[in-house]
Amino acid sequence: MTKPFIALDWGTTSFRAYHVDSDGKVINQFADAEGILAVKDGAFEAVLERHIGSWDKSLSVLASGMITSRQGWIERPYVDCPASAADLAKAIHQHKTSSGRTIHFITGLHLKSPSIGHDVMRSEEVQVFGSLDTGAHHFVTPGTHSKWIDVEGDRITNFATYITGETFSLMRNNSILGRLMKDDADDEAAFNQGVEKAFADPAGLLHSLFSVRSLGLFDVLKPEQLSSYLSGIVIGTEVAHATLSNDRSAKYVVLASPNIGTRYLRAMKIAGLDVDYGDPLSIVKGEALIAKHAGII
Repeated sequence: MTKPFIALDWGTTSFRAYHVDSDGKVINQFADAEGILAVKDGAFEAVLERHIGSWDKSLSVLASGMITSRQGWIERPYVDCPASAADLAKAIHQHKTSSGRTIHFITGLHLKSPSIGHDVMRSEEVQVFGSLDTGAHHFVTPGTHSKWIDVEGDRITNFATYITGETFSLMRNNSILGRLMKDDADDEAAFNQGVEKAFADPAGLLHSLFSVRSLGLFDVLKPEQLSSYLSGIVIGTEVAHATLSNDRSAKYVVLASPNIGTRYLRAMKIAGLDVDYGDPLSIVKGEALIAKHAGII
């Protein structure tokens, strides 16, 4: 048993809120596309109240994600890796709103990366802390900027970011590759073909991408297959690079919505990895764990 609370996952392009009871069960939830970049003139409190104004204002609100970034409500410094949920709990920032709510902002993690200098994330680490009961040591959080996250014991020890979702969107919507595409239907065969292409030449992404156009021009792939094929190439390239030095027999858990999560499971299984789909509410469990360490709930 614990105290009821409200969990917020407020990202760049999405807002999600969960009303959690004393048994840790989500009894109400709300989702909207009003991420931090859609909030005008820093009116975060107004947006919050518009979405969950009817929810009990006496409940503690736990907030993670890009809401604590430089473009968010209150910027909070990163906690350095390796780090545990208890380390994030120590860095919680409490804020009282004019409407009477108490918000506990949970910051993200920073890694001194050997490959790109610095790497960061906000909210993905919370999902991982909510998934420690899976026993996995490797987690993947697909999205605009995908994260591959390693865990030892109760601490996140390493992670790497891939701008896969953003690359797909740019190629699909703002390049000539998208001109031949008819729609974004999920074509499994075309996606798998893209994954196999990426695995065959993981260092040749810039070359492989042009095949999206050339195979369309010569009717090897139909217009309605090209989007899936492009998705397979970028996701396959990510999987190939992220697993270069990892134990192939290690267990992986994908934390994502079913649409994108299913594609990652396909690609990782084609790669021969042991992978399962994680709890869609891992963000709620992770925020609860951090809040318990902080004595909030």
